[in-house]
Order: sequence, then C-alpha cells, then structure tokens
Amino acid sequence: MTCFVGVDGGATSTVALVSDGHQVVGRGTAGPSNHQVVGMTAAAGAVAEAVAAALVSAATGPDTVSRAVLGMAGADFPEDVAGLTAALRDRLGFSFTVVNDAEIALTAGRTGSGPMAVLVLAGTGTNVLARHQDGLAFHIGGLGYPLGDWGGGADLVKMALHHAFRADEGRGPATTLAQVIPAALGVSDFASLAAALYFGRIDELTLGLLAPLIFREAGRGDRVCQDLLVTMGTRLGESAGAAAARLLAHDPDGGSVEVVLAGSLWFGAHPLLRDAFHLALHRTTVRAWSHVTEVEPVVGALMAAVGGGARGDRLRDAFLAPHAES
Repeated sequence: MTCFVGVDGGATSTVALVSDGHQVVGRGTAGPSNHQVVGMTAAAGAVAEAVAAALVSAATGPDTVSRAVLGMAGADFPEDVAGLTAALRDRLGFSFTVVNDAEIALTAGRTGSGPMAVLVLAGTGTNVLARHQDGLAFHIGGLGYPLGDWGGGADLVKMALHHAFRADEGRGPATTLAQVIPAALGVSDFASLAAALYFGRIDELTLGLLAPLIFREAGRGDRVCQDLLVTMGTRLGESAGAAAARLLAHDPDGGSVEVVLAGSLWFGAHPLLRDAFHLALHRTTVRAWSHVTEVEPVVGALMAAVGGGARGDRLRDAFLAPHAES
C-alpha cells in the first residue's frame, strides 16, 4: 500500500495521520513538538513517535510513505525549517516537507470558494496567516509579545497569574482567580505559588490547564476575567482585520475575506472572546466573514500530502462540521 502522512506538531501535543489517498487509515499521538518550547531533539522525537504509532495503526511501515507534510508550530523562519528538517531526516525514513502549522490549519479550515482567506490561530500561542489564490501569502504576528502579539493560551494564563497575585496582595481589583488558581495548581497559598513558579516547579503544560478557568470565571461574572477575554479578542481581531485589509487592497474586486478561526481558545465557554474579536475585525472591514473550524489542523497536512484537489477535499469532507457565518 502506498500511503501519505500528515503531522500537526504543537506546543501541547503532536498528531499524525496516515491515508491511503482515499481515507484515513492510521492515527498516532505524542507529546509536544514545538522546538521553541521543548528543544529540537525532543521535538523530533515526538514527531517520530507520533508517526510511528500512526503507521502501526495503519498496519504499514515507512517504506510505503509516498509523501509527508509536517505542519510545525515554531517553524517561523527558514532557519527553523532547516533545523527541523535536519533533526528529522534520519528519524522518519521517508521524504517530507516542513511547513508552519498555520499553513495546514488554513488548508483544513477553509469552507468558502473565494480567492481570499485569513487564518487566526489561537491555541497555546497565536498566529495569523493570509492567503490569496494568486499566490500572495503573508503572516501577521505569531512571534510573541515583544513583536506585537498578545494572544493565545500562554499569554492569557500569564495575565491571569499577574492579576491573581495583584489581587492577593491588595494591589489590584478583587478577582476569583485569587482562589481558583492556587486550588487548581495544588498549592496552599500565593507564597507557595510564587516559589513554585520562580524555581520552575510548575511546567508550561500544567499552567496551560488554567486557561479554561478564565472562561469559566468570566461566565460567573468575574470582571477581571471578562476584561482579559475582551482584550485578547480585540487584539486578535485587530490582527485579522489588518490581514484582511491588506488582502482587499491587493484585490479590491475579490469579494469578501473568509476568516478561519482555529485553536482551543475559540472553543472557550464564554462568548466574550469571540464577541470582541468580531467587533475589532468589523471595525476594520465589514467585507469579512468568520467561522470556527472543527476540522483538525492535521487534516490540512494530510490534504497537502495527497496533493490537494479532489482527493484532499474528500479527506476534509469526512471531518468537516457545519460552520456558522458571522
């Protein structure tokens, strides 16, 4: 059997799919593979582990792989791609292409047929990718707070911790975060939490588990949590709006811009993040419509591996859930 492999390598987990060109026949998972978080060696190991599990699930081996596409968080510059390619070359046993994970998320998430689309990824981190069917493609952000970003679960948790400490010490407004964060992390008080954070006894993956609490407390009326969601949604909307405006300037007669929302934060239990996002987006342009994709980004990697076209569309259709325009 000739097969194809798609990989989504992120800061939280790694997923691999195997297809025979018509349907998915294998799946494997492993730990995080963003080399900026875990290092190049661990990232390559996680990808190799997920791929090996997927091939076993498909009852085949690496010698049957015709083409593979790896969508990797942290593959932001050519140097990142070169480093990942070198680290994985001897681990996989077949040819592959490394791309940024935003590329595969946009491929998987598109449902419209217009020439212009924007991907807004908000998971552990954030990234915005714009693409026109004539080949124009560019990123806005995706490189962290010092380079203009504020978005993603890691930033949300950092700000939640910031306000929780301030509330506990009487330096900021009261927030229920001061009660729920120590309990969620299994510490007795903020002195213990400060020491655990300072000495690195709580890892980034554990801290990431706090993000759903912020949505939950916002829903219970906590104004600090609500303001955090509004601020983050606004920043993400501004980035999406800037990308859409640039596409529309490039092609004024191209119709409206499809905005694909991917990543765990868009599934948060409180609507304020999305509400603020849409307000900021539509303040920039009303020629944009958005939807949250429920198609895993790894499907986009598999679509690219099989060469796109009708075969790729069939693979996506098998995963595609109905979307809502807004």
